[in-house]
Amino acid sequence: MTLDLLRHGEPEGGRLYRGNLINDPLSEKGWQQMQASTHGKHWDFIATSPMRRCQAFAQYLSEKQHIKMQVFDALKEIGFGDWQGRSAQEIGQSKVDQFKQNPLENQPLGAENLYDFQSRVLSVLEKTTQQHTNSSVLIVAHAGVIRVIKSHLLNLPIEKMFTIEVPSASCERFKL
Repeated sequence: MTLDLLRHGEPEGGRLYRGNLINDPLSEKGWQQMQASTHGKHWDFIATSPMRRCQAFAQYLSEKQHIKMQVFDALKEIGFGDWQGRSAQEIGQSKVDQFKQNPLENQPLGAENLYDFQSRVLSVLEKTTQQHTNSSVLIVAHAGVIRVIKSHLLNLPIEKMFTIEVPSASCERFKL
């Protein structure tokens, strides 16, 4: 099985901790980024987050290339609690850095539990890989979701997930 992980492109409003509540659409630049990173590629199945910054492009790709698509609520970004809708500058870069270094001890107030987040994301990965064993699958999601999946595939502890860089509109392939 071939698995590609595509992060959404730049949303309207710039860089924020949107989490699972702020549902901004892609900016024009975000659309261009995603089109560039998927150009010339094709998949048998697309799994996507329901957030507009993911689902709108997945729907476009599904219709353009006649690919079966399914929306999974469990692919929403992690809930960032009090940080949702705020920039790193508003939050304070030192707090953000502390969180990334040790997300279990430095979670934002009201944030989703990291292990719960991991569990919901990996449940979709498991279901998708079982149903599409001899296929190519594209998951369109968020940086946090992709970090969870990559941590799992690379056997990294979930506490280290924020050490993984996931640029906007990046598309990375794995052979499973």
